[in-house]
Amino acid sequence: MKRVLFDSDVLLDVLAQRQPFVIASARALNTVTQEQVQGYVSGHAVTNIFYILRRQIGSESAREVIARLLQRIQVASVTDEVIRQALQNAIVDFEDAVTSAAANIAALEVIVTRNTSDFANSLVPAMLPEEFLATLS
Repeated sequence: MKRVLFDSDVLLDVLAQRQPFVIASARALNTVTQEQVQGYVSGHAVTNIFYILRRQIGSESAREVIARLLQRIQVASVTDEVIRQALQNAIVDFEDAVTSAAANIAALEVIVTRNTSDFANSLVPAMLPEEFLATLS
C-alpha cells in the first residue's frame, strides 16, 4: 500500500471546490478509498485548512468538513523532531519544510501537491495530483 501525504493545497481544492483544480485533486484524494493508498495530512495543515474554510463556510461547517476528511485520512504528527528537521531543511518556505519533515519522519512515500517546485529540496518526493494518479495505473 502506498503511503501518501496530501498537501493542504490539494485538500483545499477538494474541500473548497476550487476550480479548475478540484477534479484532479479529488481524483487523487479518492484513491484513499481504494486499498492501494493510505492518505495522510500534516498536523499543522489541519489548522490551516480549518482557518481558511471557517472564513468561507463558518466554524461549525468547517469542523464537520474536517471531521469527514479525517475519516478517510490520518494525521502525520508534527513533533519536536519534525520541527527540528524542518529548521535544518533547505526548503525556503517553513510551512513546506514542516510538511516535508512530517512526511519524512512518518516514512511516507510521496507528497501530492500542486506546488512541486516548493518541495524541490524535500527528502520525500513531491508530485502533482495528475502525476500521482499516473503512478497507480
